[in-house]
Amino acid sequence: MNTKRLKGLAVISLADGRKLGAIDEVYVDPGTRTVASFGGRQTGGLLHAGGGPPWVVDVDAVHALGADALTVPDAGALREAAGGGRTGVIAGEDLTKRKVLTEGGTYVGQVVSLDFDPTTYRLAAIEVSPGFFKSNKHVPDNQITNLGSDVVIVSDTVCAADADDRMAMDEGALVEE
Repeated sequence: MNTKRLKGLAVISLADGRKLGAIDEVYVDPGTRTVASFGGRQTGGLLHAGGGPPWVVDVDAVHALGADALTVPDAGALREAAGGGRTGVIAGEDLTKRKVLTEGGTYVGQVVSLDFDPTTYRLAAIEVSPGFFKSNKHVPDNQITNLGSDVVIVSDTVCAADADDRMAMDEGALVEE
């Protein structure tokens, strides 16, 4: 599941079929590279539309994460908290603003989203934008070295394919001349 799809996803109580709110943030534990919790705000009537207190639901309290909703056993799964409710977690929004560098110091781009397994909540890949007019890259978790506090470090092999493509294009240009 991609974090871009989670913003606004309904959170539903299985106990009474009530919409408890909507997800507006994902919190990641950089040590385990898993989603630790989801954050949001209560939704309500016209006077409280998205204006309730912030809440967090830990992945341990989630019943299921589907394409159309995140389900929890009951409203007790949500707890008032800000900042992911735990120390050491990174807000997905903060992570998506970080630059990505290879171990060798080559700039790859900026994180734009995260992909994770919706059953294990384990990080599967990060989507990196190298800039305008270039295609985004999906860097698999096994090539991510560190989800650092300032930058994300990835294996040098992430840029190796780009170098091979440039070499092939240069060789193709020589053949055509």
